[in-house]
Amino acid sequence: LGQLGEWIGRCLQLTCLVLDFSGNQITDEHFGRFGEGIGQCSQLTNLELHLSDSQIKGEHLGQLGEWIGRCLQLTCLVLDFSGNQITDEHFGRFGEGIGQCSQLTNLELHLSDSQIKGE
Repeated sequence: LGQLGEWIGRCLQLTCLVLDFSGNQITDEHFGRFGEGIGQCSQLTNLELHLSDSQIKGEHLGQLGEWIGRCLQLTCLVLDFSGNQITDEHFGRFGEGIGQCSQLTNLELHLSDSQIKGE
Protein backbone atom coordinates (compact mmCIF):
# COMPACT_ATOMS: atom_id res chain seq x y z
CA LEU A 1 0.00 0.00 0.00
CA GLY A 2 2.92 2.32 0.71
CA GLN A 3 4.30 1.94 -2.80
CA LEU A 4 0.87 2.70 -4.27
CA GLY A 5 0.79 5.89 -2.19
CA GLU A 6 4.16 6.91 -3.60
CA TRP A 7 2.88 6.41 -7.16
CA ILE A 8 -0.30 8.36 -6.42
CA GLY A 9 1.82 11.17 -5.00
CA ARG A 10 3.50 11.57 -8.38
CA CYS A 11 0.15 12.38 -10.02
CA LEU A 12 0.32 16.08 -9.26
CA GLN A 13 -2.65 17.01 -11.46
CA LEU A 14 -4.94 14.33 -9.99
CA THR A 15 -8.35 15.75 -9.02
CA CYS A 16 -10.38 12.61 -8.28
CA LEU A 17 -9.22 9.45 -6.52
CA VAL A 18 -11.47 6.50 -5.66
CA LEU A 19 -9.90 3.41 -4.07
CA ASP A 20 -11.76 0.37 -2.77
CA PHE A 21 -9.76 -1.97 -0.55
CA SER A 22 -12.79 -3.37 1.28
CA GLY A 23 -12.46 -6.84 2.73
CA ASN A 24 -8.67 -6.95 2.60
CA GLN A 25 -6.12 -7.38 5.35
CA ILE A 26 -5.10 -3.75 5.42
CA THR A 27 -4.11 -2.38 8.81
CA ASP A 28 -3.70 1.25 9.79
CA GLU A 29 0.06 0.69 9.92
CA HIS A 30 -0.07 0.91 6.12
CA PHE A 31 -1.31 4.52 6.26
CA GLY A 32 2.15 6.14 6.56
CA ARG A 33 3.60 6.21 3.05
CA PHE A 34 0.15 5.75 1.52
CA GLY A 35 -1.22 8.85 3.24
CA GLU A 36 1.92 10.80 2.45
CA GLY A 37 1.34 10.14 -1.25
CA ILE A 38 -2.25 11.37 -1.05
CA GLY A 39 -1.05 14.48 0.79
CA GLN A 40 1.12 15.40 -2.19
CA CYS A 41 -1.89 15.60 -4.52
CA SER A 42 -2.53 19.31 -4.04
CA GLN A 43 -5.15 19.46 -6.82
CA LEU A 44 -7.31 16.68 -5.36
CA THR A 45 -10.96 17.73 -5.05
CA ASN A 46 -12.66 14.34 -4.63
CA LEU A 47 -11.31 11.51 -2.47
CA GLU A 48 -13.04 8.23 -1.70
CA LEU A 49 -11.35 5.54 0.38
CA HIS A 50 -13.30 2.37 0.99
CA LEU A 51 -11.59 0.31 3.67
CA SER A 52 -14.52 -1.55 5.20
CA ASP A 53 -14.10 -4.99 6.73
CA SER A 54 -10.33 -4.67 6.98
CA GLN A 55 -8.11 -4.90 10.06
CA ILE A 56 -7.95 -1.22 10.95
CA LYS A 57 -7.75 -0.47 14.67
CA GLY A 58 -7.36 3.30 14.35
CA GLU A 59 -3.95 3.75 15.97
CA HIS A 60 -2.59 5.54 12.90
CA LEU A 61 -5.85 7.16 11.85
CA GLY A 62 -4.56 10.57 13.00
CA GLN A 63 -1.64 10.30 10.62
CA LEU A 64 -3.99 9.63 7.72
CA GLY A 65 -6.11 12.63 8.74
CA GLU A 66 -3.05 14.85 8.75
CA TRP A 67 -2.10 13.79 5.22
CA ILE A 68 -5.66 14.26 3.93
CA GLY A 69 -5.60 17.70 5.56
CA ARG A 70 -2.86 18.73 3.14
CA CYS A 71 -5.34 18.41 0.25
CA LEU A 72 -6.54 21.99 0.57
CA GLN A 73 -8.66 21.86 -2.61
CA LEU A 74 -10.70 18.89 -1.38
CA THR A 75 -14.45 19.46 -1.69
CA CYS A 76 -15.75 15.89 -1.38
CA LEU A 77 -14.42 13.28 1.06
CA VAL A 78 -15.90 9.80 1.48
CA LEU A 79 -14.26 7.44 3.98
CA ASP A 80 -15.66 4.00 4.67
CA PHE A 81 -14.18 2.38 7.76
CA SER A 82 -17.21 0.17 8.50
CA GLY A 83 -16.54 -3.19 10.09
CA ASN A 84 -13.17 -2.26 11.58
CA GLN A 85 -11.98 -2.01 15.18
CA ILE A 86 -11.87 1.78 15.37
CA THR A 87 -12.78 3.40 18.69
CA ASP A 88 -13.71 7.02 19.40
CA GLU A 89 -10.33 7.73 21.04
CA HIS A 90 -8.68 7.66 17.61
CA PHE A 91 -10.59 10.58 16.12
CA GLY A 92 -8.84 13.58 17.77
CA ARG A 93 -5.89 14.06 15.43
CA PHE A 94 -7.85 12.61 12.53
CA GLY A 95 -10.53 15.28 12.89
CA GLU A 96 -7.97 18.03 13.26
CA GLY A 97 -6.34 16.88 10.03
CA ILE A 98 -9.42 16.81 7.87
CA GLY A 99 -10.52 20.05 9.52
CA GLN A 100 -7.77 21.74 7.49
CA CYS A 101 -9.78 21.08 4.32
CA SER A 102 -11.57 24.44 4.32
CA GLN A 103 -13.12 23.87 0.86
CA LEU A 104 -14.89 20.67 1.98
CA THR A 105 -18.60 20.73 1.12
CA ASN A 106 -19.40 17.00 1.24
CA LEU A 107 -18.15 14.68 3.97
CA GLU A 108 -19.25 11.06 4.41
CA LEU A 109 -17.83 8.90 7.20
CA HIS A 110 -19.04 5.32 7.29
CA LEU A 111 -18.28 3.79 10.67
CA SER A 112 -20.97 1.15 11.16
CA ASP A 113 -20.00 -2.05 12.97
CA SER A 114 -17.04 -0.33 14.66
CA GLN A 115 -16.30 -0.01 18.36
CA ILE A 116 -17.34 3.63 18.76
CA LYS A 117 -19.14 4.42 22.00
CA GLY A 118 -19.87 8.09 21.35
CA GLU A 119 -18.18 9.41 24.47
